[in-house]
Amino acid sequence: MTTRRWLRPRSRRVLVLAVTAVASLSPIAACAPAPAAPPPASPVPRTAAPRLYADPVNSLFVAAAHLAGRDPAEAAELRAIARTPAGFWAAGQPGEMQMITQVTRAAARDHSVPVIVAYNLPHRDACGKFSAGAPMTAPGYKRWIGQLAAAIGAGDDIVIVEPDGLVDILRHCLSAAQSKQRYLLLGYAMKVLGALPHARVYLDAGNPGLFKNPSVLTGPLDKAGLRYGAGFSANVANFQWTGIVVSWSQQLEGDLASPARAVIDTSRNGRGPYTGRDYPRWCNPPGRALGPAPRLDPGPAGIDGYLWIKDPGASDGPCHGGPAAGQDWPRYAAALASASRQ
Repeated sequence: MTTRRWLRPRSRRVLVLAVTAVASLSPIAACAPAPAAPPPASPVPRTAAPRLYADPVNSLFVAAAHLAGRDPAEAAELRAIARTPAGFWAAGQPGEMQMITQVTRAAARDHSVPVIVAYNLPHRDACGKFSAGAPMTAPGYKRWIGQLAAAIGAGDDIVIVEPDGLVDILRHCLSAAQSKQRYLLLGYAMKVLGALPHARVYLDAGNPGLFKNPSVLTGPLDKAGLRYGAGFSANVANFQWTGIVVSWSQQLEGDLASPARAVIDTSRNGRGPYTGRDYPRWCNPPGRALGPAPRLDPGPAGIDGYLWIKDPGASDGPCHGGPAAGQDWPRYAAALASASRQ
């Protein structure tokens, strides 16, 4: 993945209750060294692509309204983020399937594409620990995946399957029995969601800060059901330079036995990864900036989209002065926006 969007994990864009990530948590970056070199320039998009769906109602608009009289510049930064398409995180909260159905239908009427994030595995966020959810069983998870598939239905949705799901296994944060179960459940989710008629489904693969050589992921991705979807997601809730993630993803695509493409989270990587002394480096690091605007078919070969999978308006967790994982943190969001213009 909150008071506005129930989900605590990573995203602010989960379901409006009052005033998530989200995603978020960013545990997939936990304890990972990160390359600091800037990337090569991203290619210019080749052709026009379908639009991504933006949430028309979220609490950053409310925060901006409160700030309008006192700090109009910060209010403008928040409104700009609020208008930008970002992921809708589903994490086993009451009413979220109705929300997914509503988002999918609204996007269809708008002729745009929503980004849905499935985040509800048993022992979720085993490495990062800030976004562990309510207890979940394997049978319960399978029922939940069936409900998510029904909520999406024939929608033209992009679906990101379980950020951290594979990473928790490969970083040895789960027991042998839990890892075996995790592989089976990831495969089940990929098979069920991948069978939807129009959805494009991507299994999360981590990022270059966690796995410098992406070839180590080929066997685990295959075991986790990558072949049932369109490809993999990279850099979710992380800060790796876009150009580095593009090259890393392209190498991974070449190493895989079956065809696959990638989507990249660019929500907060405008200044690359944090290299200061504070730990954990993935949790609300200072001095970061918004990354490239989300868009489909951005240009590089094998890359289906730059997406804001993690909502930049949501905290990673209670670090660097932030609230709990998934809760809105307007001040940090505004700082990201301001830094991206410097």
